[in-house]
Amino acid sequence: MTTSTTGTATTGTSMTTTTTTGTATTTSSSSSSTGGGTMFPAGTICNDSGTPRTPPTTLKNIIVILEENENLGAVNGQAVAPYLNSLDSKCGVATKYLDNCFSDNLVSLPHYLALTSGSNCNTGLDQAGTGCITDDGDATLHTLSTTSIFAQASSWRSYQESMPSACDKSSSGRYAAKHNPAAYYSQLASCSADDVAIAAVTCNATTTNKACTAPNNAFTQDLANDTLPAFAFVSPNLDNDMHDGTITQADNWLFTYLPLIFQSKAYLRGDVAVFVVWDEQATSTFGGATPNLFISPYITAGTMTTTTMNHFAVLRAWEDALGISTHLGCASGTAPGGGACPTGSTADVRSALNF
Repeated sequence: MTTSTTGTATTGTSMTTTTTTGTATTTSSSSSSTGGGTMFPAGTICNDSGTPRTPPTTLKNIIVILEENENLGAVNGQAVAPYLNSLDSKCGVATKYLDNCFSDNLVSLPHYLALTSGSNCNTGLDQAGTGCITDDGDATLHTLSTTSIFAQASSWRSYQESMPSACDKSSSGRYAAKHNPAAYYSQLASCSADDVAIAAVTCNATTTNKACTAPNNAFTQDLANDTLPAFAFVSPNLDNDMHDGTITQADNWLFTYLPLIFQSKAYLRGDVAVFVVWDEQATSTFGGATPNLFISPYITAGTMTTTTMNHFAVLRAWEDALGISTHLGCASGTAPGGGACPTGSTADVRSALNF
């Protein structure tokens, strides 16, 4: 396992740090470009240079892609998802990313809310508190009045595949409102402007490493035009996120979209970290590991961390990476209004994976 501590990249200079992990000591160095130009060569995904890189203290952009309802062993290492697994060996994976936010493994929506605000309640956690959302009902039925990462970030956009209209609070067709957490935060005034629809792409359900129909939408345009927000949240539709479609279908969606991220100016500048995570397990057994993939030019190829973490720790990593000093809910180690949080809620995800 390779892990590194974070440091500050200094413009136009090289830095060297020494990191000790267990019994292994490694020396890392990084150099940054001047004038806002490209830092890494075209084709860069993660760090396969053979020399560890020191990431900057903060990043400009976080991209999150949310997948659905699978156990770690059903995706990572399986032939049905060859593209994602090719990136496993090139980037970073956590073997103990646990589905432990709730005591009885609630349904999808509470996980999306926990991931983006540190709880599924206005105060408290799980089913013990005020305003707790414990079902998958549309945002027309219930909302949270708490702060979310969307409000914390200096800019944000949520890209929702197959959503009929901006910040749509009702499920329709292949769009599930429960997979669109921004629509559930009542204090998020900019939802109608920043929670945007992207047209669906058609992906092959059985043939692997096959591109879907070419996307052309707000997300691809923001990548191409170098106009990404600080926090970008992407939800494929029910066919393409492993909820209703096959694992191969979702892998082909990633095969289509992720290269567009890797080719972007923002990514090649070293500004971006990409999180591909799953809301929860496919089984009802509490606390098991979910699939995941962490991507950044600073992550050493083949990094596999055994650090125990969960959605709250990942929220904390987003906040830290974006220079946000306040940690929401269980990302702070305490549930809103007080109360205990599950194991791994404040794990240092950035240090564990070096981004």
